[in-house]
Amino acid sequence: MQHCCEFKPDDIYYLRDNDLYSSRKLSIGFCPICGKPVTELVEWCFDGSLKREACAGIKANDLMLKYGDEIVYSQKECNYLRFKMKPFGWKYGINKAAKVKDKVVVKQYACDFYGNKELIKTF
Repeated sequence: MQHCCEFKPDDIYYLRDNDLYSSRKLSIGFCPICGKPVTELVEWCFDGSLKREACAGIKANDLMLKYGDEIVYSQKECNYLRFKMKPFGWKYGINKAAKVKDKVVVKQYACDFYGNKELIKTF
């Protein structure tokens, strides 16, 4: 995205396809220099042309409200859900031993650095 300088968006919303456009993305961010909200709508027309619309300030808020009901999912939601499921990324193992009657049961867990844990083996 670009306003006073080039910067990365804070969040990207993926919009529903309509009769004229497909692969629609609405990027939202704040300019690091002036602090204004900036939105950028990128849509592919079915004839292969690209339509790009960028707004800043109050017009950016209006553009967000205009397309707010067409949002399917956002990039932050996907990343958050990916980290809340099974262990993701770097993993380490934990072995826990518990005494059940006269036997010792050992449980092996795979853990990640986001707090997710999954039971691998019990013996």
